[in-house]
Amino acid sequence: MPPLTQIPPPPGQAGTLLASANKAMRAGQPDKAELHLERALRLAPRDAQLWHAMARVRFAQANYGQAVQFCLKSNSLAGRNNAIIGQNWLLMEKAYLQMGEKEKAAQARQKAGDRF
Repeated sequence: MPPLTQIPPPPGQAGTLLASANKAMRAGQPDKAELHLERALRLAPRDAQLWHAMARVRFAQANYGQAVQFCLKSNSLAGRNNAIIGQNWLLMEKAYLQMGEKEKAAQARQKAGDRF
């Protein structure tokens, strides 16, 4: 899971756990990343970046429906952070394609394009 660029990590322990989750994803260990992110979300439950990271984990675990739900949660917390919102829509596009929902994927792609 590549880290989001131009977005500072959450402060303190939540940021450290996000870094550990990124490392686990790069090592091909989404279940380990999930554990780190669950702890981080307990510390910072309103951090849009953490919810996006969890969506990426769910996508890697082929849990596409939950990946979409976590992206939507992230978007609801992102405020005006177009970088995170755009990344969420791109991930939702991929998830919808995996679920065979081409129309929803196209809509997500368009919404992502509106952010970049």
